[in-house]
Amino acid sequence: MVLPPAIAGVLAGVWVLLNNTPTDLNGVPQETRPFVGLITYLPSGYMSANLASTESDKRPRNLTYPAKDGQPDSDWALVGKNTLAYAGNCSVEPWSTTTNGTLIHGPLLVADVPSWEGTNQTRNYEVTKEGNKTVLRLWIHREGSETIGNLYWAKLAPLV
Repeated sequence: MVLPPAIAGVLAGVWVLLNNTPTDLNGVPQETRPFVGLITYLPSGYMSANLASTESDKRPRNLTYPAKDGQPDSDWALVGKNTLAYAGNCSVEPWSTTTNGTLIHGPLLVADVPSWEGTNQTRNYEVTKEGNKTVLRLWIHREGSETIGNLYWAKLAPLV
């Protein structure tokens, strides 16, 4: 899966999460949980996303990797419940442009949520310039939900 060259030229690179701002269907901001994250797009049609909570009560500081005896499973479960990592193929819907469209993350090759492996995670996108930053907004409205998930990313580095 190769991204169309013009779209790959815009998306390919490393992006850092600026914020996640969920809104209701009228655009009114909802409660935000602070996260950090990176997402990488390759022009060859692959992607990788990693997100983690920054809330101290969701990040036990006593953990080491690999896990050592005496580290409670409940602490590891808390970390797992508040992180998201996945990688796989990436493509766009045919009507997508360099400024907006629909990204398809998948089929996913790896995911820390086992039920996501082999699935497609579809995200709408919009690319804008804000001063000297290129900003990528990914958003999704899950069926049956009254919330739109918005993730805003700033491009850190293009891939050469």
